[in-house]
Formats: sequence, structure tokens, C-alpha cells
Amino acid sequence: MIAIYARQSIEKKDSISIENQIEYAKREIMTDDFKVYQDSGFSGKNTNRPAFAEMMRDIEDGRIEKVVVYKLDRISRSIVDFADFIDELEEKQISFVSATEKFDTSTPMGRAMLYIVVVFAQLERETIAERVRDNYYARVKKGAWGGGPPAYGFDLVRITLDGKKATSYQPNADLDTVARIFELYSRPFTSLADVQRELIKDHITAVSGVNFNNAKLSCILKNPAYVKADVGIYNYYKARGAILANEPEEFDGIHGCILVGKRDANERKYKDVTNHLLAIGQHEGIVDSTVFLYCQEKLSKNRQIKNSTKGKYSWLTGLVKCGHCGYAFSVRCSYTKDGKTPYFVCSGRYLYRTCDVKKTHKVIDVEEQVQARLIKEAEVYHLTRQKKENTLMKQHQQKIAEIDSKIENLISTLENVSQISAEYINQRIESLHREKQLLIHQYSEALTEYNTVEVIPFSAKDWENMSLDDKREVAKSMIDRVILKEDSIDVIFK
Repeated sequence: MIAIYARQSIEKKDSISIENQIEYAKREIMTDDFKVYQDSGFSGKNTNRPAFAEMMRDIEDGRIEKVVVYKLDRISRSIVDFADFIDELEEKQISFVSATEKFDTSTPMGRAMLYIVVVFAQLERETIAERVRDNYYARVKKGAWGGGPPAYGFDLVRITLDGKKATSYQPNADLDTVARIFELYSRPFTSLADVQRELIKDHITAVSGVNFNNAKLSCILKNPAYVKADVGIYNYYKARGAILANEPEEFDGIHGCILVGKRDANERKYKDVTNHLLAIGQHEGIVDSTVFLYCQEKLSKNRQIKNSTKGKYSWLTGLVKCGHCGYAFSVRCSYTKDGKTPYFVCSGRYLYRTCDVKKTHKVIDVEEQVQARLIKEAEVYHLTRQKKENTLMKQHQQKIAEIDSKIENLISTLENVSQISAEYINQRIESLHREKQLLIHQYSEALTEYNTVEVIPFSAKDWENMSLDDKREVAKSMIDRVILKEDSIDVIFK
């Protein structure tokens, strides 16, 4: 079977459509025995695409004898990804044809020319990315929207900026809620939880219709889009390491700001603004700078205090969720005829006043049911983990052996080639060596991850002999969450 592969990042007037790519490719084949693999809306910067992955699986299964594309960069604009793709085809003795670029991959010069073309394709992609990035920051410096969802309380509107179309903020009705949040939090001795309770009492919710939580409130309070930016704001962000796009005199005490920049995936927005770009926006702020800076000072004093008593009543603390409102269950104690008895109670009802279900659950009853499920699951969990680990070992060992074989073959050919060909071969050897080192590193990390928590089969007696901390670690390693309803307990395993 012949594979026709087509890819298009986005629909543009000056780009060839997927349909036309397929028609070009069909001209290179003289049979009806073909299958079309097409990825629409996927970049060529890597090969993480569903149709491409399907084609590679069919190649692995030996179903494909030739791959036809409209152009080389439809496969990938990355020289490393493309080289790996060609190596895979050569190993399976599968021919490769480009409908618009003719290369004979069976000769060293043909392969070299193939790689040179891909190098320039990658250079083109990186140049375009750099130009797009420069244009992006140029727009932000002029006060245009920086991309992503608009700040709460604003809609996005098209405006003309220096003769060009741009996007800016326009206030909506939710901006009154933002003003309310700043007014409440700027009161002395008012916490985020106090603000949350006030909003719930007034039936004010976030855009998604759920109640505001501390994270959402903190994000709003830290967003400089709302502040009437003056010199005080300029000095505040300059001291925090931000890049200021405007001079101090342009901070007029009227307009809000646009703050953009990369952050770590695990880091909250606006927590660290080092090397972020701050620019005066086209929209007006609603919060005085003195109020905004006071709120920042209060927020900076909020520290996550380690709760030394967390989980002292149950090894399930943090895993139990309400099946009605989704909030976590916390543990509260009541005194009964049996003495001090811990119960799971819904935070949505007793803290946030959003859940109507009154049912509570004795901790011991929930633990007994979950414990029985854990003991049964541990055997399956252990066996599954062993199979995954064995498969992982075989896969990595096979890949490393294949790379070693390729390196040995390349070294053996160095004696009988020209100096130019030898340079290409040496470069390929270095690339394979780096790939081997990366595989070894990934394999080591994967084993570490598998062995972080050793889950082995255990009996009820084994469980009873475990400490509370050990039980908690086992539960966290195996359970995603426990869903409680009035008359049911559902354990969701990882």
C-alpha cells in the first residue's frame, strides 16, 4: 500500500490546500491501492500529529511500501525529526517521494541534499517565529491586547492603532464586580476568604458560573489591567524586574496596563514578573494606584503555612470530593457516646454555602470501604506496573541497540568515502550519539518515576500494621479521588 501524507497548519490564501496536496501526490502513483493521511491545523515544528502517528504505526506494521508527499516540509521542518523519519523508512526499505522535489534517497548525495533542504526549511520556520514574536511585542508596547483570554470585566474589540488593526479591552458589566473585589479586599483585616463569602452572599459568580475561589480572586487582584497606572506603578514593577515599555511620564494615572511574558507551567500568573513586558494599555483603569499597591502588599504577606495537623484524622484527607458540588470534604469532629468521632463534611456546604446536601459520613466507615477496594486493587496495580516497566526496558534497550548498530555501520564506511562525505557521516554519528544519551537519560528518569512509590500487594493485616503516613502515601499513589454521595462511595483509581 502507498501512503499519501498531507499537512496544513492553517487555512491561508497563499498556502496550498490539503486537497490540492493530495491531488499532486496522486500524480506520482500508478495504483488505486493507497491511503491518505491528513493533518489539518498542525504545525510542522514537530511530528506530534494524529494522522502522522497513524501512518507511522502502519509503517511499523509493514503495511506501507512507499510514502508520497507534496513537499518535504509537510513531514517536518525539523532536521532531527525528518532525519529520524528517513532512517525509519530506510530501515523498513520504504521509498519516499516528494511530488515537487525530486530526490533519490538511495544515494549519499541524494540524502545529503535532502537534509540540506530540511535545514533551510527549519531556518525559515525559526525566522518566521522570530518575526511573529517581534511583531507581537511591538503591538503590546503600543498598548494592544497581548493575546489569550481577556481579563475578567473586559471584552475584546478591534481598534485602529497607528493606522493598523489591533485588539484592545472594552469594559463590560463584570467590571463592577472587579471594583467590588478591590473595595472589599482593601479593607483592613479582610482576607480572601472574607471576600469570597461576601460575593457568595450577593450571588456573584465568575464567568464560568462557579463561585470565586482564592486563586481567581488573587489573579484579579494582581492584574495591572485594572489599575490607574501612575509613577508609583512604574516604580513598583521596575523594582520587581519587569521590562517597562513606556517612560515614567506616560504613566498618566488614567490608563490600565498590559502585562505579558512567559512563566513556568506550575507557577501562578503574576507571581513572578521578572523579564515580563509591562505597557500602558489603550483602556482606562478603574482602581487607584494606592489601593492597588495596598492590595499587592497584603497579598505578598499571604504565605502558605504548612499544616502540621493535616490528615491526622484520616489517611484519605485531600482525596475525598463531594459527588454533588465537587468541593473537597474536610474532617470535623463531634462528641458522641463513642467519644470524639471524626466525620467527613462537605466544604461546599459548611464553608462556601453552595451545596444543599446535609449528609455527613463517618471517617471510619469511608475508610473501611476504601481500604477493601485498595487491597483488591493493589495486586492488579502491582502487576500492571511490572508489565509497563518491563515493556519500557525492552523498548529502550532495543532503541539503544539500533542506534549502536547505526553508529558502527557509519564508522565502518568512513574509510572509503571522500572528505565531504566523511563530514556528513561524522555529523550523523554525533547526532546519533546525542540521541543515545537522551534515551539513556529518559530511561533513567522513567525508572525513577516508576520506583518513587513501590506499590506491592498487601493484606488486611499488612494494612493495619502500616503507619498513618504510610497509608496516606499508598492511597495518594493509587487513588485519584473518592466521590461521596448520600448513599454511595466511588473510588477513582489512577
